[in-house]
Amino acid sequence: MAQYPSVTALPIRLAALAALGLLPITACGNEPDGASTVSPDASSPSEPSTPDDASPEQSPDDTGEGDGTDDQTGSDQEAAVSLVIERTLGDDQSLSPEAGYEEGTWTLTCSPVGGDHPAPEAACAEIEEVGTEPFLLDTTDMMCTMQMGGPEVVHVTGHIDGTRIDTEFNKVGGCEIDRFETVDAVITP
Repeated sequence: MAQYPSVTALPIRLAALAALGLLPITACGNEPDGASTVSPDASSPSEPSTPDDASPEQSPDDTGEGDGTDDQTGSDQEAAVSLVIERTLGDDQSLSPEAGYEEGTWTLTCSPVGGDHPAPEAACAEIEEVGTEPFLLDTTDMMCTMQMGGPEVVHVTGHIDGTRIDTEFNKVGGCEIDRFETVDAVITP
């Protein structure tokens, strides 16, 4: 014959589950005038606590004015997109780079649009359209055509909507050429 737990053990188990927070307990509405016997927990994380002398309206420079940025932090930390785009040429000099391709480093921010990128609005629109996928795509194990598109190499670091970016774009193999062209407005405007 099977042994079943005692009926009196059920309330004890339910109380243990409730104590662990695994079983929600709610009022049944039997209190007069809709009053509840459940009181709010003083340590509830529903409202952030602030020191008595701190004011959320104050800026970091304590003037109470400004947008919360200062010379030390810069606006790129608040931007949804902040990238450093370093353009170089690879070791294989048998092919010529695209017309107009120049080595150098640019910065790009989006939301708000900024940096020294030559076409920041177009670059930000392209990032908005393609998202982070081309920046995170690993073509190492993909079946790709074996072709050389050019010596261009672009190293991109920074962040896009909270996702850390540290990748290299090049034109070695069909998959990498496609990936390079997907973000053309960002890396070769």
